[in-house]
Amino acid sequence: MSHNVLEKSIEYLKGFSLKKTRLFNIELHIHTYEDLLFFYPTKYVRYFILNNISELIKKNPTENTLIQITGKITHLEEINYQNKKRKILVAHLEDETGYVELVWFQTINFFRKIIKKNMTITVHGKAKHFQGKIQIIHPDIQKFQFSDKNYSIYPIYSIPKKLRENGINNSFMIEIMKNLIEKSKNDIEEIFIQDFMKKELMQRKEALIQIHFPQSLEKLFQAKYRLKFEELFFLKLFLLSKKNRNKSSSSNSYPFSRLGKNFYNFYKYCLPFPLTEEQKRVFREIRNDLKKPRQMNRLLQGDVGCGKTIIAVLSMLLALDNGFQSCLMVPTEVLAIQHYSSLKKMFSGIGIQLALLTSSTSIQMRKCIYHDIFIGKISILIGTHTLIQDSVHFKNLGLAIIDEQQRFGVEQRAKILEKNERPPHILIMTATPIPRTLALILYNDLKISIIREFPINRKPIKTVHFRNKNRSKVLEIINNQIQKGRQIYIVYPTIEKFKKNESKNLMNLMIGYQFIKEKFPKLKDRIGILHGRMSYQEKNIQMNRFLRGETPIMVSTTVIEVGVDVPNASVILIENADCFGLSQLHQLRGRVGRGQHQSYCLLMTNDKISVESRFRMKIICETKDGLEIAKKDLKLRGSGDIIGTKQSGNAYFRIVNLLKDYKLIKEVIPIAKKFFNKNPDFLLNHKTTKNHFYKYYKSFWGKIS
Repeated sequence: MSHNVLEKSIEYLKGFSLKKTRLFNIELHIHTYEDLLFFYPTKYVRYFILNNISELIKKNPTENTLIQITGKITHLEEINYQNKKRKILVAHLEDETGYVELVWFQTINFFRKIIKKNMTITVHGKAKHFQGKIQIIHPDIQKFQFSDKNYSIYPIYSIPKKLRENGINNSFMIEIMKNLIEKSKNDIEEIFIQDFMKKELMQRKEALIQIHFPQSLEKLFQAKYRLKFEELFFLKLFLLSKKNRNKSSSSNSYPFSRLGKNFYNFYKYCLPFPLTEEQKRVFREIRNDLKKPRQMNRLLQGDVGCGKTIIAVLSMLLALDNGFQSCLMVPTEVLAIQHYSSLKKMFSGIGIQLALLTSSTSIQMRKCIYHDIFIGKISILIGTHTLIQDSVHFKNLGLAIIDEQQRFGVEQRAKILEKNERPPHILIMTATPIPRTLALILYNDLKISIIREFPINRKPIKTVHFRNKNRSKVLEIINNQIQKGRQIYIVYPTIEKFKKNESKNLMNLMIGYQFIKEKFPKLKDRIGILHGRMSYQEKNIQMNRFLRGETPIMVSTTVIEVGVDVPNASVILIENADCFGLSQLHQLRGRVGRGQHQSYCLLMTNDKISVESRFRMKIICETKDGLEIAKKDLKLRGSGDIIGTKQSGNAYFRIVNLLKDYKLIKEVIPIAKKFFNKNPDFLLNHKTTKNHFYKYYKSFWGKIS
């Protein structure tokens, strides 16, 4: 690929001013010709291409008739309406057979500048009858004929609001794309080797032209197939190359070959409950991984309360019996405290040394922990992101367990791998795989174990969506449960109002705390409060009171989202539930339903919410399975950057949709594997392929192991 054209700045492309260049840089992250070339249309529409205006008159158009027609501007004026408060721009598009009226209500200053009398233009839009005339409202216009007479597929680009406000519409996008392809088409080289092209893929140059300006639906399908295939193929090659590099390098981990006294003593004397068959099966899968000298990279998925923590405990004991330390990293201090208290109680009879490290740990205590971890006195370290600080040095970290991994960034998790000469085995636990994790599963880059079995005597949680107007019904449910001796969580999205543009109807914790005390005056001195700004001691006091049943209502932010286990809690009320994503709602719901009592998740929103929010509320009310929720979350949010650090959106994929293209994923994976097995040194042997590969993956090559 020649770099002198495709790597040029878009400022040199006809149609771009400095202002437009900056807007494209900031709003779309488009800087070069190549960036722009890969900015694909989001959809396409078909237009009836008319030879003259009389054909349109004969067609007697309906509201949804999409047409393309060419004519000359013979009349142009601005007209006042709405009592002279606003103006509209009206033009006549005429040929020898008649005329149609073109009308613009918005951005009329922009169109007033580019449309001149006696100018010949091509317009696209919906034609309709109005007061005996045929009108096209807000047509897209061009100064040139868009296509030949048989051409009817019109690309639609997704244009951010700031660009639209500056006159960058779909017509502008089409014009610059035409200019771009004319300038760059001879510099687009094929990146697949010739033998591989026997798969009958469309040539890359042709695909990039057809994706913007398809000559037919068949050509558009072939272009999409080719470009999707390319994205998936190279992503799989990256993952295979990464695995191959790890196998042949010192990044191989340590094998845990034996079960010893720590494991057997705990299993015989301290196990808090008999393991289910599902838990036994999952532990066997993990143990089989840990026996090997290759690093385990496994996801343990199971809905809340299914027993993931006990699997983690057994895995850490296995590491200890083989002479290695373990760490358990969790996203919140509240959860770290609870895990530490729980494990300390479990291990009390067998003398295993563990420690708790969070941001609230005192400097003096922190120094002691650093020393004891370094010399190997502490076998298990539990904590938050403080575990990955440079000052934490393990003697021989063999297993790192990351609980609720969606709360950690990729770079944070990668730092754990640097805590030993060889990277430790990794076990990730989650009740709801986030889209990024689900995407990795689709690519076979993570092994997955699923605990499908629910504990005995657990009743399904009833999830109900309420509007503000029905708040009295919600308070009645809460009061009834308190009368039965149950406990309640009430969760708010923020501690207090802190954004100028934040909705006045958005409930926050401080307002909610006062509101709940007013509604339950007899309990006001026993209502707890918990949030991220509290000190370690304050959080500990509040959580212990709730655990002991002294606090009937806990008013909180999402610090209780993961791991907090109070079997007597039967109701969670989530205020402004439309502020949360599906995965987070599912996590919050998991704070209840941990005992034998019927539990309720109550979703409270304003009376008016967006269509997307209503859809999310419907999904969470109807769906209980965490993996199914993750799939729907994937559809709504995108997969995240599969190889990088971004957690939401489709940072790598330009055209692939992980759900809709799942069949193609299953087709590409074996092809990529076969290619890689035959060409393990393809980076050395195929220059063009190598250039493309490194363009996208070189920055990640040293970061991700």
